[in-house]
Amino acid sequence: MATGQDLRGLRAPELNYPAGALLIVAGVPGAGKTTLLKRLFPQPGVRLLDSEQARIALSPILGAVPYKYWRPLVHVAHYVRLFRALRGTESVVVHESGTRKWATRLITRAARRAGRRTHLLLLDVEPSEALAGQEARRRRVRRSAFATHVRKWRGLLTDVADPAHRIHQDVATITIIDRPGAAALTAIRFDGLHLVQSRPVVVPVLSRAA
Repeated sequence: MATGQDLRGLRAPELNYPAGALLIVAGVPGAGKTTLLKRLFPQPGVRLLDSEQARIALSPILGAVPYKYWRPLVHVAHYVRLFRALRGTESVVVHESGTRKWATRLITRAARRAGRRTHLLLLDVEPSEALAGQEARRRRVRRSAFATHVRKWRGLLTDVADPAHRIHQDVATITIIDRPGAAALTAIRFDGLHLVQSRPVVVPVLSRAA
């Protein structure tokens, strides 16, 4: 069963994972994943993967075509790069929404086949905070799409709060942080595993819905 730690409302200076681990950093669009990862990485011995990297790589070829038509190619290229990275020796950090169960299962299974354990870092923010984050980066998600992300995110948090859910067999650790907690992080390291003194993730969190 996965070890869970709820750091919302708390401050941890750093998070530490085993060398060679796969860390999925998840949150709804605008939660602050990109800001956090750009601040803490690059880092020697760690490969950071984001679908935006694949989009930038394909833009010179397909940029004249509306993005909605070649978005699937971006995702394919992103996962190809991820699967290749898992066959390497570096620790891997991957930027994901966490709201697509099929994607999380695909990644964790690929990591298992590569002999790696998967760790989840969930950046939990209120929908209003995420919308403000989208405005700040000038990349607003469609209202209907964002509502779907929020609904599935709440479902993910409910799954995490259930010790019997299969997600606890798929991953090694689950850590939930809020935006102030993310801002307080000074490092995400991969030289061991040191859990932070926290609250166990045992209570459903749907009551936090805005």
